[in-house]
Amino acid sequence: MLAFYRKALVAFLTLLVLTAAVLYGGFLQSRLSASLFPAKDPALPWAPAIEPTSPTGDTWLEVKSDVGTIDYEFVLDSEQLFPYTHYSFYFIQPDLAYRLVDLTDYDHLSFRVLCDPRNVLLFVLFSFDEEVTDPFKPETRRVSSMAFSCNAHWQDVTIDFDELSTPYWWLDRYGFEVSETDYRLDKTMGLAFVNSLQSPMDQVSRVRITDVTLKGTEPGYLYAAAAITAAGWVLFIVWLIRLYVRALTTGLKEKVKLDQPLMAYKKLSIEPQRDKEKDALLRHMATEYANSELSLESTANTLGINRTKINEILREELGLTFTAYLKKLRLTEAARLLSEAGEANISEIAYLVGYNNVSYFNKLFKAEYGCTPKTFQTLKLHDSHDDDETP
Repeated sequence: MLAFYRKALVAFLTLLVLTAAVLYGGFLQSRLSASLFPAKDPALPWAPAIEPTSPTGDTWLEVKSDVGTIDYEFVLDSEQLFPYTHYSFYFIQPDLAYRLVDLTDYDHLSFRVLCDPRNVLLFVLFSFDEEVTDPFKPETRRVSSMAFSCNAHWQDVTIDFDELSTPYWWLDRYGFEVSETDYRLDKTMGLAFVNSLQSPMDQVSRVRITDVTLKGTEPGYLYAAAAITAAGWVLFIVWLIRLYVRALTTGLKEKVKLDQPLMAYKKLSIEPQRDKEKDALLRHMATEYANSELSLESTANTLGINRTKINEILREELGLTFTAYLKKLRLTEAARLLSEAGEANISEIAYLVGYNNVSYFNKLFKAEYGCTPKTFQTLKLHDSHDDDETP
């Protein structure tokens, strides 16, 4: 069985490594990523836009650079009721003035941002709403937003699309109920970075943004990786069971062959002894082992040999005590009967070899052969064409 355990361990560790590799590969394949800036994913072409395009009172926005980093400055006029500025990514299509993009494969957007002075901005997603949106009237786009803070140090921000919601002012403007905050991610028109009501007033605010990336997960790859690994483990278990049965069968065959010479009633493992006590003891056990009443005490009384002497004789000749040798004789005969008697009743075999307690017989047999009598029987060790074959 040692060879079985070695093979099983090597196979288990190998499969463990392969499982980790397949799952990790599935995880990597399942991760979707589309860069909007500074690199541009060709599947998501966009054009920048700012608001206001020209100063409105003292409110203005000016792009300083868009190479590697979107760098812009803006000022909000405190005299205006709701001063408004934004830098936008509008999805475009060459033959159309606008484009609706399906972003349902993505679940969040990440970017790096720096603000000086400290600021609270809004990330806004513009989407098409069938009831009110006119593609040529930007103010009718559905607005869904989420606030984030930024300061004079670069920091990473992640916007979870599930956390975006339509603000009440937009719902009220177009007659929606305040509970209707959902939006259509599959009809996205653009993204924007917008000032908030907590943005500084009457001073220059600088915003720098880079590494704008859409990210998501394609679960199909994960499911496929899980299915492959599950199938691998099922095959491993089937293979392991078959390997164990072959190893157990081989081990039991070898054990039965080694135990057969100990069966005194068939062929003694020693030459006939001149010592009458030895000869009488071995012959007595060879003929009486199936007697459930046979014991060291009864044997000593029957043969007139001291109990201590009986154990000394058996240790000298067989290396076993009376009890151990008797158990060996009975279990070896039981193994022979199980392998040759087909569907013989386990209880009958237990009684035949001297055990009145079937549970006790099962316990002794399993300790001796490493499996229950029933399992031993199913291995069909009596098949002659398998006797010399190594599974």
